[in-house]
Amino acid sequence: MKIFSLGIAQLTINELKLAGFTVITQNVLPEPAHAAGHLLLVTSEQVPVSALSGLRSSFVQSTILYLYLQRGVRGYQAVHMQCESLGIMFVPPRSTASAIIEKLRYIMEEEHEERSSLVGFFGSGPGIGCTSVAKLFARRIAAAGFRVILLGLDLYDPGYDRKATISLDRLRPRITGKMLHGEDFEGLIKQDGYMYLPGNFDYLSVHDYQEDEISYLLAEAHLYADVVVADFGSIPESAAWYTGMQKSALRMMVTHPRHEYRLQALMELAGHMDLHPQDFQWIVNRSNLEEMTSPKSLALRFGCEILLELPYYQPLLDTLPLGKKELQQVDDKVHAMLVSLGLAAEVRRKGIFQ
Repeated sequence: MKIFSLGIAQLTINELKLAGFTVITQNVLPEPAHAAGHLLLVTSEQVPVSALSGLRSSFVQSTILYLYLQRGVRGYQAVHMQCESLGIMFVPPRSTASAIIEKLRYIMEEEHEERSSLVGFFGSGPGIGCTSVAKLFARRIAAAGFRVILLGLDLYDPGYDRKATISLDRLRPRITGKMLHGEDFEGLIKQDGYMYLPGNFDYLSVHDYQEDEISYLLAEAHLYADVVVADFGSIPESAAWYTGMQKSALRMMVTHPRHEYRLQALMELAGHMDLHPQDFQWIVNRSNLEEMTSPKSLALRFGCEILLELPYYQPLLDTLPLGKKELQQVDDKVHAMLVSLGLAAEVRRKGIFQ
């Protein structure tokens, strides 16, 4: 695969060539027919964000890698989400040549994998509300008219308050034998408009689960749902947690300012998996509890964006009793999520300057 580059610094091009890539430097965009089947590497200085949609429609048969160079105070998560919705690979500002090379190698190795619609929820500690928030999003995505399967993949907590006729551990023999069928998913618990598989009730088997088993379950679930939501819990010492980090298209970190020290360790661990704070959408639960550190300070420290802040409610509730305003905020985030997964059209909101 050739790389057609536009606007890339010569030093970076030299590094790409030394890494073994065939780079063709362009002064203008190449003809779409010439770049078909190859990779187009462009910068935001040559192709503004407003032209991304046109770029995607012109180079339908090319893989596009967009190097965003603007370092403004507004951040770049919105641009990243727009690229996701258009099927364009995104490289954030301040990325080094080695980071671009790693991204290219990833694209080459995982060439044209089927696009994932897995939304993974991770907690910064036990009891943070990861399961409740995952159920909230599953319910609102289902309310938007999509088929949703919620998988309980917290191997340390089933996320269900009573023994179920179907759960992860009961289904495991079929998962291990790779014998899942449609009736297995049709038999999941119908809950608030979505299908739900409670997690693992057999605590002694936590460390017996293998990553390929979890990958197989996720792949099969995608055959029967538009969106797969997974609750991966808060404890990294499980095959499900690691698989979720690798496979999720969107990673939701449910946290609270008092978990600042936990987040530090989790982000360091994620860094070893080539993930960074900007690869997570942070949801601050119980945000109305008084703490020494505010959610805004937490976000500034880690260089991340907070997707949503949810207030505190009494524990042991099956669903979060959100008000109308809070539900609208969740629905707005759900729509943005669906856009980034390619499942909904972007809504152009008319403003005072349009």
